Amino acid sequence: MSYATLAEFKSAIGIGTADVTDDTALQSVLDATDALIDLYTDRKNGFGTATETRYYTATDYQYVLIDDLVSLTTLTTDDDANGTYETTWTVNTDYNLAPANAALEGFPYNEIDVSVTWPRNFPRDVYRGVKVVGVFGWPAVPSAVKQAAIIQAGAVWSSRTSPFGVIGSQDLGGILRQSRALHPEAQVLLEAYRRREGLAR
Repeated sequence: MSYATLAEFKSAIGIGTADVTDDTALQSVLDATDALIDLYTDRKNGFGTATETRYYTATDYQYVLIDDLVSLTTLTTDDDANGTYETTWTVNTDYNLAPANAALEGFPYNEIDVSVTWPRNFPRDVYRGVKVVGVFGWPAVPSAVKQAAIIQAGAVWSSRTSPFGVIGSQDLGGILRQSRALHPEAQVLLEAYRRREGLAR
């Protein structure tokens, strides 16, 4: 599902819900816009959710960086690098998800920390030594991301009738040239959601 619905997009660009002539093309623009946003924010799985099993390489005994995570089902580790995940961890007793207040703020978790109440360590530098089963992605599509999708999709839709990427005219008060980058307002809305740290795979 797109970050902005087809109905929301049509309303934003002044197309009535009864007019379904361009629905396929409009949905294609929304889908392409989602891909642009994912690329710009470096969120490879976007702002949706998926139940998956993923593997990580911890570079520290006390924590491991992970992809965006909504909830964790099972955490196991391969402590002796033999390809078998023989150690099962228990939430709160063995580990905690971080940042601690992520869920309250509508953000996903992106780190697993060793609990201070239990002397257990991650297998540091063991390739794919940490196995995580859970729901990856975002709890919900942030309103700023939805609005950025509508703005960017509108710019893409307008570009179909813009020769050489030019919108407007001198008679209408000026000329705006389409950029190869995201729409400036969309960039501002997405700035807080850009991922800037790498993962320890």
